[in-house]
Amino acid sequence: MEINKIAVLTSGGDAQGMNTTINILVRIAALRKLEIFGVMNGYKGLYNNEFVELNTEMVANISSIGGTILKTARFEDFMKKEVVEKSAENLRKMEIDVLIVIGGDGSYRGAVSLVREGINVIAIPGTIDNDLRYTNKCLGFDTAVNNACSYIENVKQTMSSLNRGVVFEVMGRYCGDIALYSAVSTACDIIAIPEKPITKEELIDRVKYCVENKNHSPTVVIAEKMFDIREIAEELTKETGVDFKYSIVGYIQRGGKPSVADKALAMQFAVRTIELIEDGIFNRAIGIRDDKVFDIEIEKALSAEYNFNYDLLNLFYMLNYKK
Repeated sequence: MEINKIAVLTSGGDAQGMNTTINILVRIAALRKLEIFGVMNGYKGLYNNEFVELNTEMVANISSIGGTILKTARFEDFMKKEVVEKSAENLRKMEIDVLIVIGGDGSYRGAVSLVREGINVIAIPGTIDNDLRYTNKCLGFDTAVNNACSYIENVKQTMSSLNRGVVFEVMGRYCGDIALYSAVSTACDIIAIPEKPITKEELIDRVKYCVENKNHSPTVVIAEKMFDIREIAEELTKETGVDFKYSIVGYIQRGGKPSVADKALAMQFAVRTIELIEDGIFNRAIGIRDDKVFDIEIEKALSAEYNFNYDLLNLFYMLNYKK
């Protein structure tokens, strides 16, 4: 089929690199003489018919900006068939040949719903949680880890000066990647992640071991939803005699300009997306594995095998935990 018009939306949580991807998609579209439209506010905007035509001037300086100029929104109503049908009809009325969706697993499920309504879709992984398991890296993950590391290192310095311990909570939803990579990169002592959960008692015992071995300011990194970190900090203070503080790293992980790695990833994903569109190949998800970009059916992407880096986790254990 001849492709004349494409559209792009960002959905779910924002992720650094989304703007970079938009920038590159628009620039390539201009070179290929394709019309490209942005859908404002994710699937909610798709349902409400919020289309805006994009051009290179509009995106000229967005590559180093975090967030997404197209905005994003949570839109639970997109699970309803009638909402998906109307959204698909909006795309047809605009004569959009292909929709590009940038987002996480919920965004991918929305993409699958549109495919079932006959819409051509390409999906690009954009989530700091890195929880789309078919790909090694998602847009925003590298930047989020770097942001978390900067925060943790700064707090660790002052805690060390005061001989205090600290418990950090990082984002990730139900994925421990940010916790793992930030703990490894900042030489933290204890980690709690959903991929290999530990009990509160085990966590306390491991911190006690650190204190017994002359560590006067132990650092704990916990993935969100694992524990109440305020409660953990209070119990650690009582059990160890070390004054423990707690800190939720929070939205600083999602903000700021994308890292060099995320910018390069955005370029690779955007180029493969346009290549697929030009070849008439649709309903695919873009990913990267072993530094090679690939594509897979969107539905298969959602059911891919778990690819958590247990080797790195075991190295962390070897360095920090008694046998």
